Amino acid sequence: MDQRKRFFIAMALYAVLALLVWLMMDDSAVSVGSGQVSIRGLTFALLAFFAVRTVLHWNAERIRAQKESQ
Repeated sequence: MDQRKRFFIAMALYAVLALLVWLMMDDSAVSVGSGQVSIRGLTFALLAFFAVRTVLHWNAERIRAQKESQ
């Protein structure tokens, strides 16, 4: 499967997961240290981490492919 197609499928899946988190999870908070963190916000942060990691990996692969073709 083409790398570009796989990338866009992954981004679409991250968007679907984010939508499901928004619709299914409530905005309850958990005590962490001296403050509180929303479980929904924590889940969004985790999804964002993986999405950014996917984007960085995709860009690195594109750069490597360009260097090899030159």
